[in-house]
Amino acid sequence: MGFLEAYKSFWKNYTNFNGRAPGSAFWYVIVWNMIINGPLLVMSKIFGVSEILFGVGGGIALFFGGLRFLYWCGSIVPLTSLIVRRLHDTGKSGYFAFLGLIPIVGTIIIFIFMSFESDGPNRYGDVYKKSDI
Repeated sequence: MGFLEAYKSFWKNYTNFNGRAPGSAFWYVIVWNMIINGPLLVMSKIFGVSEILFGVGGGIALFFGGLRFLYWCGSIVPLTSLIVRRLHDTGKSGYFAFLGLIPIVGTIIIFIFMSFESDGPNRYGDVYKKSDI
């Protein structure tokens, strides 16, 4: 799965919690999220500091922070569905996604699970089909 194709499928399968997803789909989406969130975070920090030091830019910092929050709100469900499908690909139940609710440790566990190889055919289906991605 290619870089752009993975991101398109991320939004296309917004609420698809069935099937499987390859590791590349998950990791490419993580990179896309960093590309989108990184500059927004930097801009909100820059304008936030300029508000503190010079009294200018507070509204702009709020704008960029608001964009980050809106993007997060919009991407939390598709990211969860991608994590569940990726867990299915490694032969694990989607309920393992709840481990991500444990602060810090849960995120580390999820990233470790996402690094596992595909399980081959398992109870969640054969190796992912184009429709599952």
